[in-house]
Amino acid sequence: DIECIGLHIRVSKNGRRFFQHRYRYLNRKMCISLGEFPAISVQEARTRVAEHKAMLARDKDPAIERGKLRADLTFEEYADKHYIPHAKAHKQTWDDDYNLINRRLDPIIGKLRLQTITMKDLAMIHAKEKERTSPCTANHLLTTIKRMFNLAVKWGLIEKSPAADLEKFKEGPLRERYLSKEEIPRFLKALDESDDRLSVAALRLLLFTGCRREEILSLQWGNVRFDEDRIYLPKTKNGLSRTVHLNAKAKEVLSDLHSRKEGESRTRDSIYVFPSRQGTKKGYIYDLRKPFEHACKLAGIENFHVHDLRHTFASIAVSSGADLYAVQRLLGHSDISMTQRYAHLAADDLKRATQGVSDMFEQAA
Repeated sequence: DIECIGLHIRVSKNGRRFFQHRYRYLNRKMCISLGEFPAISVQEARTRVAEHKAMLARDKDPAIERGKLRADLTFEEYADKHYIPHAKAHKQTWDDDYNLINRRLDPIIGKLRLQTITMKDLAMIHAKEKERTSPCTANHLLTTIKRMFNLAVKWGLIEKSPAADLEKFKEGPLRERYLSKEEIPRFLKALDESDDRLSVAALRLLLFTGCRREEILSLQWGNVRFDEDRIYLPKTKNGLSRTVHLNAKAKEVLSDLHSRKEGESRTRDSIYVFPSRQGTKKGYIYDLRKPFEHACKLAGIENFHVHDLRHTFASIAVSSGADLYAVQRLLGHSDISMTQRYAHLAADDLKRATQGVSDMFEQAA
């Protein structure tokens, strides 16, 4: 509006028109919605902008003074009161989001009002996470950010997501780290030297089954079928249930835990195979970093993560002759493309096939 500086009108794709007042407060660009035309007239919109300018002259933010929930809600409050309760009800891995918010987002934008957060703020967080960790980890954080702000739009707390136009970093090749034949005995021996029996058993079971960390740590005794050599997972990462067949080593770990169950107060009354100590947030162990890092240090193994135990299981399965579709079912991948990363390990069949072609040409010659 050339008559009233700062007054704008936004026209949606379907032709609806909304008045907005754009201004600066504490050197930050701000925007406050005034209402939809014609319910709000041009003159009324200009009057409201004049009132806002009077507030700004007194060093007051019009959005705060309006006193509406969506104007007063900080990012931290939004996460605690709206997003986390929703994630708990709809995401099995909601605690991962909780940790990301508390460690990566709240320290930077937690005190900012939801409506004042800009794309520049979020781009900075995305870039810092890439610098601190990797493009892949930074993109996981961006996925959570986008989900949070999309829900805020859906719930009417903001009009547009500031993360909508942010693009993911190019991640490059997938991580390919698994234990070599020389490292496996060193790692298993290092586990034997730990005093944390339950955590060590969980690490062994991760290696012997190829399951995800949460699938094993949340395992309940009621879903262990010793007579059928399998465990039942009622809910996995993709939201589906699946059965995991136990090999001899995996069954040995579970049998040993079950035989000692009644002898320890910590395990006697728990429904979980790996119960946590009293007073923790969950009823089962959920952090294996200390015993895992201790075992890696003793074994002299570097650049190795807990999730790489799953990669180790898959690499051994493929190298032992299992086809990729069998490995897909063993790992619980919903898409065979996720299992293709292990295709290069199944090289023997390809070598035989290409040698067969060579032999045929040799005979023809």
